Order: sequence, then C-alpha cells, then structure tokens
Amino acid sequence: MASLYLRRHNDCSRCPVIGAEDIPGVEYFNLKWMRFSIRIAREIAFGRTPVLVEPTTLKQWLQNVRIDPEHVGHVPLNVGPGVKITFPAGCGEPIIDGNHRAARALREGKSFFVVVLDEADTLQLLRRSMGSHMADHIWRLLAESKSHPDDL
Repeated sequence: MASLYLRRHNDCSRCPVIGAEDIPGVEYFNLKWMRFSIRIAREIAFGRTPVLVEPTTLKQWLQNVRIDPEHVGHVPLNVGPGVKITFPAGCGEPIIDGNHRAARALREGKSFFVVVLDEADTLQLLRRSMGSHMADHIWRLLAESKSHPDDL
C-alpha cells in the first residue's frame, strides 16, 4: 500500500491542501486563552464599512503576532478587509483576520483596511466561537481589568 503524501499549496507551511485541514474550512485566531472563529467574524463583519489602519499602528500590531515571511509573499491583497475586534475596558483592539495580508500591504507600502467589531459584536463572536459560559467568564475578567499602555 502506498503512503499518502500531501504537499502544502505553494510549498508554504501556512497554505493547506484544500480538503486536508483537520476540520475542512475552519480557521481560528487564538489569543491567549481565547479562540475566535474567522468564518463567524467575517459573517458579522459582512457589509460594514472598512476603515484604514495607519501604517505605524499596523507595524506595532504586527510585532505581536506570528507572521510566516514565506506566506506573506504570495498571500493575495484583493480578498477584502481584515477584521479587528474590540475588548472592553480599553484592553485593546487586535486584528484577528488578515495579519499576513496586513504584513504584505505594509511591506509594499499599500493601504490596509479592517472592519472594526465593537464590544457587543466581539462578545457575540467570542460566544459563538467558544460557547457562552467560557466567553462570558473571559469577558467579565476583561471588563474588570485595567487597560495597559501596551494594549493594542
């Protein structure tokens, strides 16, 4: 019996072979103990007006996420805006979708836009991604915390 060998698309560690994902079509952004479904985030963001992310803010944010330089070179820029969420108590507005596109846009001197989900939308996203019990617990902890100068 021959073994099955699946190469990555573009020979890139970030580009899976279509249909070979653990759960086909499911993509998440993990931040500490939180998990955000990209599909649900895009669903909530659909039809909303994107806003420009200033290059200095974008550069500062990208220093805090894992970017695969090999993936940046071929990721398309024309697939729409990214998605940024809003935590309570001024605890930050991280970009959860589009970080590699943002890195490419920044590298090429192009504009990058995001749809910003407000706190209510972010809580809805978290509940739908992780379940209400865990999401509400995390949200209470965030709401009771104090913002930090390094929160993005």
